[in-house]
Amino acid sequence: MHEKIALDTIMMTRKARTDGYINFGLKPDGSQFRIPVIIIEGKKGGPVLLVDACTHGDEYEGAEAIIAMAAYLESTEFSGTFIGVPALNLEAFSTISRASTTDGQNLNRIFPGNPDTYITMRLADIYLKRIVKHVDAVITFHGGGDVLHLEPIVGYLPTDDAIGESARQMAQAFNAGYTWRMQNLPFEGVSAQSYRKLFGIPCILPEVGSHCDRLHARQPNIGICRDGIRNVMMHLNMLPGTMPEPAKQLDVELHYIHASNGGIQTLLKKENDLVQKGELLGRITDVFGNTVEELKAPYPGVVIGFWSVPVIRPGDWWYLFAKVLD
Repeated sequence: MHEKIALDTIMMTRKARTDGYINFGLKPDGSQFRIPVIIIEGKKGGPVLLVDACTHGDEYEGAEAIIAMAAYLESTEFSGTFIGVPALNLEAFSTISRASTTDGQNLNRIFPGNPDTYITMRLADIYLKRIVKHVDAVITFHGGGDVLHLEPIVGYLPTDDAIGESARQMAQAFNAGYTWRMQNLPFEGVSAQSYRKLFGIPCILPEVGSHCDRLHARQPNIGICRDGIRNVMMHLNMLPGTMPEPAKQLDVELHYIHASNGGIQTLLKKENDLVQKGELLGRITDVFGNTVEELKAPYPGVVIGFWSVPVIRPGDWWYLFAKVLD
């Protein structure tokens, strides 16, 4: 049995639902740095599922899906406990920023955090101690934010044990077009790594939606996130129902390809394109129209995402290009 999550400020209680905040630092204006939390208790015992979004503050589709799913669960019988955190980095969420504005830290590069240093380090630390350690499984939503396009893809840590197998099954149950074995992440400090290492908790990381989709595809992408939560809850025997027809899924190993130069970038291959080694993916020109860089596919693969803004800078992610592992 897990300890119940304690909130510092309760905003609303209604039947089995409680909304409130966990505080982690007093600001100079007297307000608090805080984490918004939704807790809904099912009528029967079962797993505790944590679903969070906006670890990066400009990735909103998961946040809206959590809000919608919480409203649905209030009037639905289910087992276990649903913990929703629609805006983990509330400061970044409020300022439409990928990183924290107070200290410039990228929250998803600094886990497990540190209670004695920068405020974002404290956020990571208190989130682990006050919330994550009390749950059985996690869905942590990400997306393309303000600069990337991404096709819906669900990451998991592929380890040869029960935790890794549970995460793989959750990723498949989410039912997106791609599952992503995150064995080759080019950075450390990712939340899912700490959840597994510290507490042995299986976690999946769906990447859904981006700014360039939000004009026409905002609601469909929120729907993908909402349906994915529901699918995982059915997989975990938290919700009754029949699992949907499995999507045609590709299991991939995703690589981040960076631009070496800056300029005006042109995309020559788009989302879901299957590309052979050596084919041209993109081109960068200077302000006079001269080509300064061309990117060729380093291996046969599929385009999952790309930099969607016309101007690109040296070192920016240009293409998210994946090897197909099936």
